[in-house]
Amino acid sequence: MIEMTVTDFVISMVESTRTFRERALQSLQENGCNDLSYRPSTGMSAMGWILAHQAAVYDFVLNMLIRGNPPKNPDFFYSYRGDSSDTGDWKGNPLEEIQAYYDSTESDFILWIESAPVEELNRRMDESCVSPYHRGMRIIDVISDMFAHLNHHNGHLGAINGDWRTKTRLD
Repeated sequence: MIEMTVTDFVISMVESTRTFRERALQSLQENGCNDLSYRPSTGMSAMGWILAHQAAVYDFVLNMLIRGNPPKNPDFFYSYRGDSSDTGDWKGNPLEEIQAYYDSTESDFILWIESAPVEELNRRMDESCVSPYHRGMRIIDVISDMFAHLNHHNGHLGAINGDWRTKTRLD
């Protein structure tokens, strides 16, 4: 029988999410899609926007929701947060910069989860500054929601790849 803590499980989710993201990005690059501004014919957000937005998701959950602080990188966060005023366009940042933001927010999250006591994971989001969607959720539920969000966007990367392959076959 495997003995697993909540922390072990969450770190497993971090690793799985990263693997999915890296495989999707590698597949895109192998198929010749290196254009971060590429948007599929469906109109979904550009590849670069999705990659940066995933980093902003980690930033939002850890720094804003859990810690109640401003985002780690306000320029990225407010540029890629995906609110109703965002068009989903790539903002021009190079892939290396986007990856560095993702790596740092993911790393910060791992460091936090490794030291988070169970009481903190059970804490409910009751602060008035928390969005109505998150209000009343336990931290562990917010984390679960975060992985659903991250992997939702991993699915977008796969859809972009499919659209790109179809487009290049037709060209």
